[in-house]
Amino acid sequence: MSQNPNDLGGPELVDRCLHNMESNIGYVPGFRRAHGRGIALRGTFTASPEAAALTTAPHMQGDDIPVVVRLSNGAGNPYAVDKTSDTKGCVMGLGIRFSLPGGDTSEWAALNIADFPARVPSDFAGLAGAQARGKHTNKPNPLRLAAFVAMHPQVFRGLKAILGVRTAKSFATQRFNGLHAYVLVDADGTRRAFRYRWIPRAGIAGITPAEDRLLPPQFLLSEIRQRVAGQPPAWDLVFQMAQPGDPLDDMTKHWPDARREVLAGRLVLERMHEDQDAVDRSMFDPTKVPAGIETSDDPVLHFRSEIYIESQRRRHGEEKPAITAE
Repeated sequence: MSQNPNDLGGPELVDRCLHNMESNIGYVPGFRRAHGRGIALRGTFTASPEAAALTTAPHMQGDDIPVVVRLSNGAGNPYAVDKTSDTKGCVMGLGIRFSLPGGDTSEWAALNIADFPARVPSDFAGLAGAQARGKHTNKPNPLRLAAFVAMHPQVFRGLKAILGVRTAKSFATQRFNGLHAYVLVDADGTRRAFRYRWIPRAGIAGITPAEDRLLPPQFLLSEIRQRVAGQPPAWDLVFQMAQPGDPLDDMTKHWPDARREVLAGRLVLERMHEDQDAVDRSMFDPTKVPAGIETSDDPVLHFRSEIYIESQRRRHGEEKPAITAE
């Protein structure tokens, strides 16, 4: 991995990254710089006995844990579409805040892509900068983007994953991947590295060409409102357990599929959150974990926390448009 100090994050890189995102990817005052349009729900998470045996984390002991979940379109522009065809969809996010028994919270943030286009923090800023829009075309220059990818081949697989996202029937039919490595610590102090994913109980499903003709460009928020009013959406939490030698500091490297998997619990969304604005003003910091779970040395994981904090600070000083998206 590169030893360039700029790869480690810090205020200067955070500022450059947010500047490039605001200039090139879509920016509306008062909204997140990514995942601008979302919807908040309340639900319950219940951990499995297998999870409780692996960690002392208070929300993993088998009690029914209240949660707040924000489901979102990954684009920074809140007016971005959820689909352009029956095969071309959008990156989606699942942010979750667990209410711990002692009164504190723990947070995670997952995406519906299996690969992410950043091995180190500087990849964030560089990729956003490579998408600068032309003065006359108002579109990114594909040659500039291609040149950046050629010089930074580590971003290719993640960029391909983003461009290849298929249109989802619902948030409830998407698998959300945590991507980063974390470490479980049990009562004896044994430490075990893992990655996590949310597997939809409804199965993974897209839309048909006929549905594409009927559905508006933005439909996912309306769909999940209707769905939660009927049969509550649910996901199984699955841990993929690392073995010695599996990289913990590089989210672009997959662990073998044969690695042990642990069914760690179930998430059920029960109702809409009563204060959508309050959840929109909050953030879901993937480094906010309790005793019993530790963050890995993945620099992108820690940079995400830095950039979320600064993004929140900026949008709290801005006024949202009077009319917003769906």
